[in-house]
Amino acid sequence: MKITPEILERQWNNIHYTDGGFLQIDAQHPLEWYIGYQSISQRTLLLVCDTEISPIESSKSMIVHRRKRESDNRWTLSFELLRSEQQGVFAILCCDVIEYSRPASTEAEALKLVVGRYKQWSKLLETQHSVLMDEHRRKGLLGELLFLEQQITSSNSCLAAIQGWVGADGADQDFIYHDGWFEIKSIGTSAVSVTISSLEQLDCADKGELVIKRIDKVAPEKAGAFSLNEVVWRISSLLLGDAEALDLFRAKLCSYGYMDLQEYSEQKFFCSSTQRYLINESFPKLIRANVPTQISALHYELDLPSLADWRRE
Repeated sequence: MKITPEILERQWNNIHYTDGGFLQIDAQHPLEWYIGYQSISQRTLLLVCDTEISPIESSKSMIVHRRKRESDNRWTLSFELLRSEQQGVFAILCCDVIEYSRPASTEAEALKLVVGRYKQWSKLLETQHSVLMDEHRRKGLLGELLFLEQQITSSNSCLAAIQGWVGADGADQDFIYHDGWFEIKSIGTSAVSVTISSLEQLDCADKGELVIKRIDKVAPEKAGAFSLNEVVWRISSLLLGDAEALDLFRAKLCSYGYMDLQEYSEQKFFCSSTQRYLINESFPKLIRANVPTQISALHYELDLPSLADWRRE
């Protein structure tokens, strides 16, 4: 049976922390899994195995403790939640770690998957307030991934295509290549304007493009619909022959705040069209050079129908 956050929440709520002990939650997994409480508010996930466990660092959100039991010489690894307000996120984390390691054929392989997945979660929790991206961020990432997919398929170098995805690293523009830069915006089909979020976003010495992706939520059965996870898997499959490019792609996804969670497979999206606009000296934009120095930051909206003179396709 697949473990879900809802199942774990119900099981934790039925445990009286004062009783002590832990409840086994999955008898079919390569590892033994238990849940319980260290105190009234400190929910804990515990695994037991015969394989030796190497030291693992705790994080700001969790205490990770491993030990060898004297009674039977088996090893235990516990993940103890520090902040009660993160109980919902912790339930998602626990389910994901359990399910991620379920396909393993051996206990040692399952343990390796658990440790690697925990490290991914630890990075994510340290860089984001919310683990799951909201719809706006998902659509933004989808727009960039769809553009990246096109770059990979039309490029002679998968690695160069991935290296050009600089927005994932915090750059002002989303993509920078030798032939220009590209800022990607994801908006709905009926939208008539797009938001520019800073003075730097369209401020680059070289010519560039503003690329508009029309992306909307749709029913799962719609032809051509895709989930966020499906697009990531598609791109990953294109990079299977280039280990360096695939590793870099995964690192950039992590920097963006993405993990391949089940929740990102459930909602489907559809890209109905793409519009591209040339950003040159005459393009109507606000940048550092043409606003008063007293203005330190701003965001503004561009009216898309009025940009016909700069439309490329």
